[in-house]
Amino acid sequence: MRRRYPNARLAKSLLCYDVATIARLYGCHRNTVRNWFKHGLTPIDERRPVLVRGDALNAFHAARRASAKRPCGSGELYCIGCRKPQRPAGDMADYTPLNDKIGTVSAICPDCDRIMSQRVNAERLALFRERIAVTDRKP
Repeated sequence: MRRRYPNARLAKSLLCYDVATIARLYGCHRNTVRNWFKHGLTPIDERRPVLVRGDALNAFHAARRASAKRPCGSGELYCIGCRKPQRPAGDMADYTPLNDKIGTVSAICPDCDRIMSQRVNAERLALFRERIAVTDRKP
């Protein structure tokens, strides 16, 4: 099964690839590769067959992957339903330790009322305790 974001290091940097070869390399359709040209993948020149250097292909996929990242700030948890980092509803969260080093912080999303959770270490837990009220729970 094809991944949504292809591996950014799959193409050999010094090789040139045509559309059909790129489609085979990433396991997608040729039209998908042609769509990548509309979204910023740059060919070597404007002549046919369209050729792309491997390093340009890898850079394109790395940039797409980086633009999709949504890092959480301090006191925020990532809500899968909303697809963005959110501060917990009421600025309250629960902490359940898994072992002496890590645990899980759980809270409710203020927009969609789903449970948000994140694994944290002691340092990150201290940042959460500064920003929001964290209640300790027994495992």
